[in-house]
Amino acid sequence: MHPVFIVLIIVFSIVLLGLLAMLYMISPGKKRPEMDKFKEVKYAHRGLHDATKAENSMSAFAAAKEMGFGIELDVRLSKDGELVVFHDDNLTRVAGIDGKVIDFTAEELSKMSLSGTSDGVPTFREVLDLIDGAVPLIIEIKMSGDERGVSEKLMEVIEGYKGDYVVESFNPIALKVVRKMRPDILRGILSTEYLKNEKHKGSILYALLQHLMLNFMVRPDFIAYDKNGYKVKGLRFVRRSFGTALIAWTVKSAEEERDAISHGFDTVIFEGYIPEK
Repeated sequence: MHPVFIVLIIVFSIVLLGLLAMLYMISPGKKRPEMDKFKEVKYAHRGLHDATKAENSMSAFAAAKEMGFGIELDVRLSKDGELVVFHDDNLTRVAGIDGKVIDFTAEELSKMSLSGTSDGVPTFREVLDLIDGAVPLIIEIKMSGDERGVSEKLMEVIEGYKGDYVVESFNPIALKVVRKMRPDILRGILSTEYLKNEKHKGSILYALLQHLMLNFMVRPDFIAYDKNGYKVKGLRFVRRSFGTALIAWTVKSAEEERDAISHGFDTVIFEGYIPEK
């Protein structure tokens, strides 16, 4: 065989293997019909909070429940291993206390004032008791370097809950645990345009996360992506090739909501306005 043909065959084989590897990495899970009902709901970001109701508070969750909106919330561990509902790893912004959530017990956290209100940091069990299946939940798993076992604890606490819920995380390792322990639970990967952030430029890891190339760890049932990231090639490929459910975050006006839907998102996580049902 002529050397040129040999070279062409080798190049073609390498390209084909590369494409197959990329396909393997980016492929989501098989479409499950259970996901359809979650696409018909709009989700209040950290509850329906405003100037009088703090984010991720019982008051904000009660307001969202009363209005019939789904709820997006964040879970992480306290010092004594309880699952609490709080977004940041540090308490400064919302509770005005210098310290990390994991440095305090659930009881200590419950006595802290969230954004100057009478609400303290709730436990996840308390939130489940309040919602009691009335509206669907999107549960975001927060797991930083010093927090391990969040996914395992979530699987323990959520056991037996009769309401509708899905789980999501920016961290594929957290979702890999869910996939292993409870493959029946619908799960979604959170992502954004990481490479626009100066500290992430040039990072292979964040490039993979941005383009959903670590989906093989999770095989997600849905993608929750920054509302402005609809042009990201990985996201467009997953949507067009697999029809995976897409949720836009965080939408802050009716105009942004319409824009997100027009760009292929199925539904939204919202705050700062009241969307139409």
